Amino acid sequence: MFRYAVKLAGMLAAACIPLSAQAAQAFPDKPVRLIVAYTPGGATDVIARILAAQLTASWGQQVIVENRSGASGMIGAEQVARAKPDGYTLLLAYTPEVSINKLVYKQMRYDPLKDLQPIALVADAPLVLVSGPKLPATTYADLKRQGAQAPLVYGSPGTGGQQHLAGELLRVRSGMNLTHVPYRGTALAVADLVGGQIDIFFATAPAIIGQIGAGKLHPLFIAGPRRQDVLPATPTAKEVGLDDFDISNWFGLFGPAGMPAALVDRISKDTAQALQSTDVKEKLQGQGLAISYKPPQEFKAYIGAEMAKYGAIIKATGLEPQ
Repeated sequence: MFRYAVKLAGMLAAACIPLSAQAAQAFPDKPVRLIVAYTPGGATDVIARILAAQLTASWGQQVIVENRSGASGMIGAEQVARAKPDGYTLLLAYTPEVSINKLVYKQMRYDPLKDLQPIALVADAPLVLVSGPKLPATTYADLKRQGAQAPLVYGSPGTGGQQHLAGELLRVRSGMNLTHVPYRGTALAVADLVGGQIDIFFATAPAIIGQIGAGKLHPLFIAGPRRQDVLPATPTAKEVGLDDFDISNWFGLFGPAGMPAALVDRISKDTAQALQSTDVKEKLQGQGLAISYKPPQEFKAYIGAEMAKYGAIIKATGLEPQ
């Protein structure tokens, strides 16, 4: 009789838990896809793989990173926006496909503010301007001298992203004649920079630190408020005479709109816990990335502030929507 009463009490308690909360508690019971909207080798891909490994260990289910590159991150982002909102298709995004593309493209097949659910801000890192072997410039002063003599070419992972906006802001602020060449991802642009097809490139440290260490690329300045531990000798933009030139990449986790709040909260908290792992901290910080966790509502507000910032930069550079 006592066992029956205990069993009945348990059944009644379970019945009082909303179905969405029950689903969140059971999540995941199969592999999870983590979409990266860029080619392998860039900072977004690096972060996704580090986070996926930690969540795989935590969840006991495989978190599989899939690269879906193209259209300045919009191909991969749209795939997640159109997915079933059950948490099994997630997006490790960075700034363009969420905060910038809506400002620079007249037509998009998804609305990042309506079709994507912010789950957690994961990390951020300032952009670093680097020169390649084609250009005899190892300092920003060298670059300005070279830019005064002949037009220069800079690359970016895609039209409308921070790297593109950073290049346009540099063009306006410095007076140099700079031409933009977009690529389908950071890794392809870095390969062409090393190969001498372009002159300069803005990137976060993970994509370029190896080539800097090998002496193939030269860091000219950091577009952030302070020097980076992984590049202690590289000055900030302000130190080389460029005020208000703080442009950082941020990286965050998203799902499709319509996910149950309990599931969003569960994945966000698990992500926060993963970021506290010593192994994850060391790997991210070793790549020049700062852990900067924000829960869903704070992350959503942060995205709004970022859109306002980049809207002002677009206006200042005269970049026309495409």
